[in-house]
Amino acid sequence: MRILGIETSGSLGGFAVVEDGRILAEVTSDVTGRHLEKGAAMIEHVLAIAGISPDGLGAVAVSLGPGSFTGLRVGLALAKGICFGKGLPLVGAPTLDCIAEAMSLAEGLIVPVKDARRGEIYFSIYEARGGQVRRLSDYMALAPDEVADRVAAIGNAALGDATVLLAGDALPRYGEILRARLGARMVAAPEILWSPRPAVVASVGLRILARGDIACLDTVEPLYVRPSEAERKLMGSRGRGSDRNQKDERR
Repeated sequence: MRILGIETSGSLGGFAVVEDGRILAEVTSDVTGRHLEKGAAMIEHVLAIAGISPDGLGAVAVSLGPGSFTGLRVGLALAKGICFGKGLPLVGAPTLDCIAEAMSLAEGLIVPVKDARRGEIYFSIYEARGGQVRRLSDYMALAPDEVADRVAAIGNAALGDATVLLAGDALPRYGEILRARLGARMVAAPEILWSPRPAVVASVGLRILARGDIACLDTVEPLYVRPSEAERKLMGSRGRGSDRNQKDERR
């Protein structure tokens, strides 16, 4: 089966066509703020490199998050558009799973760390053994020191003093904090592995598809992990409105 992989969870976006584990084509580009404009053109380009039309696809996999709220929405919109138009199944691949999958040949703990802004890190914890990756924790957003404490606790319980391999765009900002708590067992992966490859998104999507976990086009949403800024402001305004109503009632 040929599957299109879509990755727009961060500043480095990309698209790939994979057939039964073989990469037919892959393109990436800095798409910050231009996901939709560049995305459609890049999809046409990657299909042309692969030598197929959209009719030659069997499914679409999209990086589901966590990540850039705008990027995730645009990537999902692109994926839905193709699936609606061509009657294709859609699968959502969690972004942290895709980062971890690219490091599956490591042995020990793998911790993808994405900068969630506002002093927090998106992360999850994985065990890599024998070329296979197994997730050990939920997808979370926590402060760097809490991330390190959680990694140490789960790591000690699962693998003792095994190496902890970290990868992601949170490292430039929070790497020293994490290293101060994790010590010499922490190893930073090469920067080339910090962003999920669209070909890996497609590969993870194929596994999800094989399990029968097909997304509903009408209801599928990005994996945000925490509320967006707009949602928080809305909840805050509702809370303030509720307080005012309570005060009015007391009067």
